[in-house]
Amino acid sequence: MKVWLLINEEKSGPFETFAIRDRIDSGELTHETLCWHQGAASWAPLGDVAQFETMFDQTEEVSDLVTPPPIPQSVKDQAEKIKQALAEELSKAPPLFAVRRFFARMHDFLLYMVLIFAVFQEKVIELAQGDSVLPLLAVGFAYVLLDAIMVHIWKASPGKFLLGLGTTDALGHAIPLKFSVLRSLRVWILGLCMGMVEMWPLSLGISWFLSRRFGYFLWDTPKRYRVVARPFSGIHVLAYVASIFAMSFLLNVSLPEKMLDEMKQDNWAQEFLDNLK
Repeated sequence: MKVWLLINEEKSGPFETFAIRDRIDSGELTHETLCWHQGAASWAPLGDVAQFETMFDQTEEVSDLVTPPPIPQSVKDQAEKIKQALAEELSKAPPLFAVRRFFARMHDFLLYMVLIFAVFQEKVIELAQGDSVLPLLAVGFAYVLLDAIMVHIWKASPGKFLLGLGTTDALGHAIPLKFSVLRSLRVWILGLCMGMVEMWPLSLGISWFLSRRFGYFLWDTPKRYRVVARPFSGIHVLAYVASIFAMSFLLNVSLPEKMLDEMKQDNWAQEFLDNLK
């Protein structure tokens, strides 16, 4: 169909239908632009022509979506108040729960050591009896990996779970695995001194002092990680004690009697066994 247009009182054309559609899409032609085609009684707006009227309906709908009404000032004010409240909350240091965290950490350390002993057995004894630092590296790698995965997936290590604690990022979400590994590595080095028990009083004392000064433990400071707590009761204590006895039982059952005798001859092994009793 051939179409003539009347723009600024000047006639132009004829144009093919597809050309008219393209100009409507570009916004060059409007609903009120006058046109005439063969068979029409007189000039009429494009919006009244059957071949083009649906295009103007679509244009109006899109325009409505692109230009919504302005946001009411009351909504803006409320959003700003929420933003300020959230910023203030995040700026506050969270409760430390230091005592529960200490016992949770000791539980996790013993648990991971028991698992390593139960799985590798003689290899652990052979490495520990030498002068190499390899045992510390191997134990540290296992500790960091196990702790990071559990905190990432469940937001809590086994010890924290038993004592009603959880670890999250500043917004309450699970810590991404990469950052969880880095956090567990800081715990292993700064908090547990890579398993050197004789250094724990010093490292724990420094950690406690700095946490009182800055509101976070050293391993939580870089990303402002938070420990959240559920209501604490005697059930948590019973579960914790039961878990300690279960670890002691697992170690005595999984290790051969000969190996236990060899461990008792080494000071470090004897100390480890005594801690489980």
